Amino acid sequence: MAYSDFLENISVKFHSLLNEISAEYNFDNGHEFEIAICKVLRVILPQKYGICRGFAVSQDGEINGDDIIIFDHDRFPTLRLLEDKTFAQKQKIPIEAVYAYIEAKHTLCIEGSGGQSLSKAISQIKAIKEMNREKVPLTQITPQINIGNFKTNRQEYWPQYFNPIYGVIISRYLRINETQKPVPVKDFFPHLQLRCATISIMKNSPDLIIAGSDALILPAVGTQIESPFFINGTSRLESFESDGKAFGTGLMSMMYALDNIILGKIHWPTILAEGLNLNLNMGAKE
Repeated sequence: MAYSDFLENISVKFHSLLNEISAEYNFDNGHEFEIAICKVLRVILPQKYGICRGFAVSQDGEINGDDIIIFDHDRFPTLRLLEDKTFAQKQKIPIEAVYAYIEAKHTLCIEGSGGQSLSKAISQIKAIKEMNREKVPLTQITPQINIGNFKTNRQEYWPQYFNPIYGVIISRYLRINETQKPVPVKDFFPHLQLRCATISIMKNSPDLIIAGSDALILPAVGTQIESPFFINGTSRLESFESDGKAFGTGLMSMMYALDNIILGKIHWPTILAEGLNLNLNMGAKE
């Protein structure tokens, strides 16, 4: 078994932590499930990754998101400057600091357009992915050093820049529509497969959907999973039954993606110019 049953251990740990937290929260409110997922991720993810509930904010003031953000805690500040380890308060994170955005739904509806629907979650991820932030070229070695005279490229099923935003939907249970109760995987899986065909032709679709404990959706190229990232026009989203290991497998895909993201930097001259009331050349790079 790879790395001494690491995936199996992650799956078991995820379920254990979620069950433990559910003894404290009944998940009647959506934010309670978001907090639970944040607590689980904090145990599992390396400390370099900050985890919070809140919004991504761009340099020009655009704000999107309302669920969970994974960001670079070492290099970037939160914009609300809150000291909150309970995840109850919502932060604002500069878009340059965002590794991943997660829509957490305790019960996800495959059909419909309500607040708990797959359609709504996809639209939230799409909005985050389309926010304005400078792409980090493949020639960048560090935030300050770029070997720009060299030509570099990846295979077409990888992003052609270093800092894509990884989009995730996590749900504990699924139902086909808002009027039905949660159903087992054998009932919702055909509906999930049909939705994959529709989602795959959209731009900036999610890179990962954890559909309860028994199913997940990942990007594929041909018959292979070549990359954890959904690439517009190249990838398609494929559904998989996972026999209780969807959370562990999905988190492994997310870690794979995070390990291949190199973030850029905040444009500090813009902040300095505002503080000094100066008209600096905002197009100039640091």
